[in-house]
Amino acid sequence: MAKLTPLSSSSELYQLQSNFTGHLRNPDLVPVPEGLDPRRMEIYSKLIFHNISSLVSEFYPVIHSMATEEEWDRLIREFFITYRAETPYFPKLAEEFLLFLLGREGANDTPDYFHSLAHYEWLELGLFISESELPNEILNEASLKNNTLRLSELATPIAYNYPVHQIQSGWKEHDQATFLLLFRDSDDSVRFFELQPLAYELLKAMQDNSGLKIVDWLSDKAIEFKQSDVDAFVNAGIGLVQQFNQEKLFY
Repeated sequence: MAKLTPLSSSSELYQLQSNFTGHLRNPDLVPVPEGLDPRRMEIYSKLIFHNISSLVSEFYPVIHSMATEEEWDRLIREFFITYRAETPYFPKLAEEFLLFLLGREGANDTPDYFHSLAHYEWLELGLFISESELPNEILNEASLKNNTLRLSELATPIAYNYPVHQIQSGWKEHDQATFLLLFRDSDDSVRFFELQPLAYELLKAMQDNSGLKIVDWLSDKAIEFKQSDVDAFVNAGIGLVQQFNQEKLFY
C-alpha cells in the first residue's frame, strides 16, 4: 500500500482546508474561504455544530438540562473552537468533551461541582457502551470467603466531593463526601449503590489489585480499627459483599 504524503503547509489545498475548517469552527470570526458559496457554508456550519451539540447533550444529559440554551451553545462553541480531538470516532466524543472540560478549570462560569458531575456522566456512558460481559453465575459463599476475587470491569467504585447522583436542575449546591459503586447490571441498565467509606475502600482495593481475599483484608482492617470482635466485623463485611455478589460483580 502506498504511503500517503502529508500536504505542505504552504500548498494551496492545505490553505483551503485550513480556512474551510477554521470557518466551520468559528464562523463569526473566520470568513468564508474565497470561491465558496456563503449560503451553503452557513448551512453546513450550522449542521456540523448542531450535530456535535446533539451528541454531547445525549452523552451529558444532566449538564445539558442545567444550562440555558445560550450557555449550552456557548460551551459547545468553545469546545468546537478551542479543542483538538485525538480521535475521529463518535463514541469517543464523550471522553474528548470531558478532557475539554477538565482543561478549562479557570472558566468563571464553571461551578465547583461541574467536573465531578461530568466525570460521573462519562462513567455512566462508558459502562453502558462497554463490550465487557458479566459472569454467567454468582459466586457461592465458599468462593467469596476462600478465593481471590476480582471486581468486574462493569463495576467502578468512585469517590466525589459532591453527591453527583442527586444533582439535577434546581439542585442547591453543597459539598458532601460521596462514595458510589457504579455498575451495569444483567439487564444492561447502569445503576449505583451508595457506599460507606470502608466498603468503598474494599471495592477499590479489589479493583486496583489483580485479586483480593476479602476475609484477609477484612481481618486486617478489624485489627487496624481495634475491633473487639474480629469475627463479627469480618462477617458483616462478607454480608455486604454477598449483596454485591447478587449482581454478578465478582470473578
